[in-house]
Amino acid sequence: MKMKVYCILGALTIIASGCKNKNQDNDVISQQHIHKYGYTVSKDEWNAKRYPGQVITTLRTGVTITSNYENGLLHGATTRTYPHSQIVESYSLYNQGNVVKEILYDAKGMPVRERIQLSPARYALTLWYTDGTPRSVEEYANAELLEGQYFTMKNELEAHVEKGNGKKISRDENGVLLAIEEISQGATSKRETFFANGAPESIVHFAKGKLHGEKRTYLSTGEPLSIEEWVNGKRHGKSIDYKNGVKISETSYLDGMKNGIETHYLDGEVISQQIHWENDKMHGPATYFVGKTSKIEYYYNGKVVEKKIYDNQIRLDEMISQISPELRGVQ
Repeated sequence: MKMKVYCILGALTIIASGCKNKNQDNDVISQQHIHKYGYTVSKDEWNAKRYPGQVITTLRTGVTITSNYENGLLHGATTRTYPHSQIVESYSLYNQGNVVKEILYDAKGMPVRERIQLSPARYALTLWYTDGTPRSVEEYANAELLEGQYFTMKNELEAHVEKGNGKKISRDENGVLLAIEEISQGATSKRETFFANGAPESIVHFAKGKLHGEKRTYLSTGEPLSIEEWVNGKRHGKSIDYKNGVKISETSYLDGMKNGIETHYLDGEVISQQIHWENDKMHGPATYFVGKTSKIEYYYNGKVVEKKIYDNQIRLDEMISQISPELRGVQ
């Protein structure tokens, strides 16, 4: 079965790649194939003899792509311009088909992002502000952050990571603070994000790359939006939601699913609803309070049922749970 799935996925990948190439071919206005000695050859001859040289492609969008080849593989620089402009948007350096360096530029030609492949598993990443001042210089081993330096727009070092431990500060190209992260053993253990006005947006804890611990979110005005408990990437424990800074609901989770009581509030204090959940389905009494009166509905495995049917089913479940251990002992 797995092999069948892999075959289907492989076929879809080939089809998608073919569609992408076909769409790009349809967008091509002109294309030149230039031998490294300077003379132009036809596309068929280029493909057949795998000449070293350059391919210059002009798209309907006004983008010009210039690529260098050797033995039929990308080798050397490949550039892509902004539409209807000679300003380079991206630069890639290839070595026998493998990209070893990539640089992105803004519309003014200033570098924005550079990635250098240091080895198959390691790479360096550099980001810049709009004025050309470096924002950050990092080195990764796969997804693990090994080293990092983070700068202000005045080119002052404000945070660093050494040997996989330290603090990472992320700002946008204009210097606006986006996030502060605590890095432990190459991974994020805590992340604080911020709104453009500097107010906190969220505080999240991680373990081994997964949400683990308390997660808090806020409105741009500073009022709380939610408080959640997470374990190994799943909600586990109590989750509280707020509106206008006032608690509106409180829900219990177990291993990513609603389990226990979900309570809704009026003005953060008066209970308006209480709903029982089991394995992410409404299961048990759901009580709705209106003034001094209340209404109760009964749910079994996600479906509303009459109380008599609910009581009978619960008794049956209890009998089965008592018999099951005896049956297991017989086996």
